[in-house]
Amino acid sequence: MLESEEKYRTFFESSIDAVLLTSPDGTIYAANPEACRIFGMTEKEIIKVGRDGIVDTSDPRLQFVLEERARTGKFKGELNYRRKDGTIFPGEMSSALFHDKNGTVKIAVIIRDITERKKAEETLKSKLEELQRSNDELEQFAYVSSHDLQEPLRMISSYLQLLQRRYQGNLDEKADKYIYFAVDGASRMQVLISDLLEFSRVTTRAREPEPTDSELILNQVLSSLYLYIKQNRATVTCDPLPEVTVDNTQLAQVFQNLIANGIKFHGEEAPKIHISAKKISVENKVSEWLFSVQDNGIGIDPKYSEKIFEVFKRLHKKEEYQGTGIGLAICKKIIERHGGHIWVESELGKGATFYFTLPINPKEV
Repeated sequence: MLESEEKYRTFFESSIDAVLLTSPDGTIYAANPEACRIFGMTEKEIIKVGRDGIVDTSDPRLQFVLEERARTGKFKGELNYRRKDGTIFPGEMSSALFHDKNGTVKIAVIIRDITERKKAEETLKSKLEELQRSNDELEQFAYVSSHDLQEPLRMISSYLQLLQRRYQGNLDEKADKYIYFAVDGASRMQVLISDLLEFSRVTTRAREPEPTDSELILNQVLSSLYLYIKQNRATVTCDPLPEVTVDNTQLAQVFQNLIANGIKFHGEEAPKIHISAKKISVENKVSEWLFSVQDNGIGIDPKYSEKIFEVFKRLHKKEEYQGTGIGLAICKKIIERHGGHIWVESELGKGATFYFTLPINPKEV
């Protein structure tokens, strides 16, 4: 018993948190040195003013704390406290009932001053809000810019094509080459602007997620890709797929980009693509669908497994494979908008498997 009391006294005196011993009605019996420091009072002063002298009684959470402690005998949460000079500070408090050596019921209250943590949280919140505003403005700028550039570029491209048809072969070889480069550049810029517009529309033209049969969406995508699949002698198979809560147009974009990539980046064998989905546990709870899109293509060097999801990042020259390198960035933006994640597992020459998750209950995200 003496050893136990000695350990308790050592903890009480040396704790980095304020420790108070009180009765169930709020009478304070003792306060440790840290409690005296953060409240700016002596132990006698703390005992004299009692609970109502150190707690901000206007804090609306106080009544709940008292009721919860009376009901369960313990509590853990946040409250505002008052120093001797009247200043208020936020504290993280935990308390529990115990019996002293005489059998008297007492409450041990541990209080930690979290002023600095609250300041850091407010700063972080402010920075996140600022970043969100910046992202929103950037997306709006990208949408407006790419949309408004479409018409003048379409006119430039049309007149360059007319020039090419009319004067191709009538001028010298250098002139033909210059016209070709101009037409090719205008065409590629049209594709880039169109893709940039598509990227910005992930949020600017998004619809509210709703329960959707993902297998039905996949079948619609396969129908639209029918000629492309046939021309490349590709085989696309799938396991039964679940109902998910998504923007169905955007899920179709994800399927279309991943399947089209699996076909485009094929090896010597005819392309084979398989789509499947299963439930996975997060923190011991079944809370996500894990989709996989597996192909037998040329594969990806693992060191580029994150780079490929960046906007306009390409691993191959345009002469080898067409495209602007924005498809996977769109997939990433769509999946993250739905509260999921997307990644790839691959090796060069051994195909690639793209994985993405979608929450089973989006309201939890």
